Amino acid sequence: MAKQSPLLRITVGTALAFALALVPSALAAGTKASRPGTTSGCTLSEPRASVDNTYAWASPGSWGLPGQQLTYAIDVLNNDVGCGSSSFIVTLSAPSGFSVSMPSSTITLNSASTGYVRAYVTSPATAAGGDYPLTVSVQRAGSSSPAASSATSYYKVYTSDTVAPKLFWMNPPDGGTLSGRTADVGFASSDDHAVKRLDLSIDGVSVGSVLCDDISFDCQISYKWSIRRVHGTHTATFRSTDWTGNVAAHTATFTVN
Repeated sequence: MAKQSPLLRITVGTALAFALALVPSALAAGTKASRPGTTSGCTLSEPRASVDNTYAWASPGSWGLPGQQLTYAIDVLNNDVGCGSSSFIVTLSAPSGFSVSMPSSTITLNSASTGYVRAYVTSPATAAGGDYPLTVSVQRAGSSSPAASSATSYYKVYTSDTVAPKLFWMNPPDGGTLSGRTADVGFASSDDHAVKRLDLSIDGVSVGSVLCDDISFDCQISYKWSIRRVHGTHTATFRSTDWTGNVAAHTATFTVN
């Protein structure tokens, strides 16, 4: 996520629903065409674009401080039916002063399949707080038909934050009990803006940390602990830090049988 490294697992909350859920409703009829390597039943349709990150459930965009680089996952859905693979060109436009970088702007997808490309967007160091629109478009490579589609996300600049992250799914809890050969110790955290880092300790000794992906306000960490020879009372400390330095921490006391 020599001495063996602890097992770390990070899950990005916005994580949020991927574009696969859009496939059934998106397979609209388009332009019928016969393409090399496909059957005559190939139907070309308008591709679809969406952005797979949020700063709150069902609200498009990502939180960022002035001058911070954020990662945007741009989902592309190939709506073709009965065709072979097609390549698509993805673009992202941002307001003046914002910097946009895309390692790859082309993606090749089979009919009725999805994929994504990443875009890195940096706000100006002097940006005022507010929502700045980012427009994503996807176009079939080498053709203007069917038409391109577009979607809008946001870079949501904030300049101050006094709210500490929230901790949840802490395992083990206070007064809890672990038994067996191994146990998963860990927790999750969310923030009103974005979680930056999680740290996990057992009996005051660090067993892992995670630098959270900056497209999400939700983050998780887990450590697989061998407990066959550690019977007795122990403590686990769960610590979460957001991008402005606010910290939430909790220490649980538990028993290993």
